Amino acid sequence: MGISIPQRLLIASALTAGAVFALLVAFGRPGLGIGEGFFVPVILAAAATSAPEGALAGAGALLLYELAIHRHSGLAFADFDSAPAITRFVSYAAAGVVAGYLAQRFRRMLAQSLFVLEDLVELAHGRLEEGERLSAASEPSLE
Repeated sequence: MGISIPQRLLIASALTAGAVFALLVAFGRPGLGIGEGFFVPVILAAAATSAPEGALAGAGALLLYELAIHRHSGLAFADFDSAPAITRFVSYAAAGVVAGYLAQRFRRMLAQSLFVLEDLVELAHGRLEEGERLSAASEPSLE
C-alpha cells in the first residue's frame, strides 16, 4: 500500500533528529543555537501522533541534546536537573504537546466534516430523486 502520512512524518522526525544530533556533536558550542533544531523533529513527531507522544518526543530531544553536549565527559542524572536542561525540557515538551494537540484536533474536525459531507450528499440525492419524480408526474403521457 505504501507509507502513510503519519509514518512519513515519523521517519522525517527521526532523520531530522539524527541530523541535528550529528550537527551538535560536530559543531556544538554555546551560542550557535544548534540545539533549537530539535524543535523540528519534536513538532513532526507530535503532528504524526498526539499531545502525550509529542511530550515524549520532547523528552527524547532533551536526551539527545544532553548526550551530544556531554559526549566527552559522560552523561549523568545530575545533568538533567540543571536550570538549562529543565528549561529545554519544558520548551521541547510544550512544543510537542501544543503541536500534538492541534494535530489531533485537526484530525477530529476533518473526520466530523466528512460525516457532515456524507449527510449533505444524502440530502442532495434525496432532493434530486424527489425532483425527478415530480417532473415525471407533471409530464403529459403520450398514449
